[in-house]
Amino acid sequence: MVLKNVTSESPSDVPSIINPINECKSEESFIPPAPVDNSRLNDDIKIEDNKILFDMKQINTHVNDIFSSSTSSLGNLGGYTTCLQRIIIGVKNLFNNMNYNHPDNVILTKQSDIRRFVKAWQRFIKYSPTLLMSLEEFVNFSLKDKWTIFRSFWRDAYTLISSVYLSKVKSPYNGALLLCDETYVIKLDDGEITDPNLDDKNSKEILNLMRPTLNLVHRYIHKPMKDDNYDEIEIAYIIVQMMFDRLTLDETSMECQKVGNEIIKLVNDELHNYYIYNKKMHNYAHRITEMTKLLSMVREYSTRHREIALISKWMDIIDMSLLDSI
Repeated sequence: MVLKNVTSESPSDVPSIINPINECKSEESFIPPAPVDNSRLNDDIKIEDNKILFDMKQINTHVNDIFSSSTSSLGNLGGYTTCLQRIIIGVKNLFNNMNYNHPDNVILTKQSDIRRFVKAWQRFIKYSPTLLMSLEEFVNFSLKDKWTIFRSFWRDAYTLISSVYLSKVKSPYNGALLLCDETYVIKLDDGEITDPNLDDKNSKEILNLMRPTLNLVHRYIHKPMKDDNYDEIEIAYIIVQMMFDRLTLDETSMECQKVGNEIIKLVNDELHNYYIYNKKMHNYAHRITEMTKLLSMVREYSTRHREIALISKWMDIIDMSLLDSI
């Protein structure tokens, strides 16, 4: 199935998606229902004086409760599982919680409310800790070490996971797309980000400020993700590299550093065995190089995103600094 253009998100603009036998579905018939949020957290978003506001303290408490558990989020799987196997299962659970299971239902629209982006970030911050807790080794870390890793991890992981989802979206448009949430994407070249509490000038400036960096994301993250068609185990490998980044580990306890380095060695061996015995691929150096480049660009984007957020706040366009209070 492919996307069809929509000029807005209003109920009166009913898009259709063309399936292989050229039948069309109305918007009401194929948009999945909102995911069930068992965490019962208040995700109300306000924008006042160009500042995004929501209950970050409540989300932090929720994350802290997850990290305070002494058991893996996967429980007992009934047999031995490797590090990458557990991460693969954790990613699938995260996709379910993010409602990232219906890429064929995604709609290309002209405009998107900025709150869609913020709600997607909220959901990821709430549910990605369970991905980390899928590793039994992570469960045994101190609460302080868990938070240190998570604060460094979540932005990079969101970029990667959302890129995996976007790579599955089939669109007749070959240019850069920006994922708003699980349901909507906009074109980067002429899309619009709106909100009733933002004036037209600031609404336009948000995307104008982000566009050069988002074009970088399209060229060096989204496009390679689609072209290289990474396997689940390769995505899991990249996630583990994010978790146990060298600079992040240096801020953790000696025990955490030791375990993290051991896990990196284990997943390297596991991926090697996967290529040799499962894929019958003996010359996989290029594949590893491309994954390393992808990870490097994800980190570069996170750095630029923080810089843009500071500029945006300073220019009084939009203040997203609440996300830094994790």
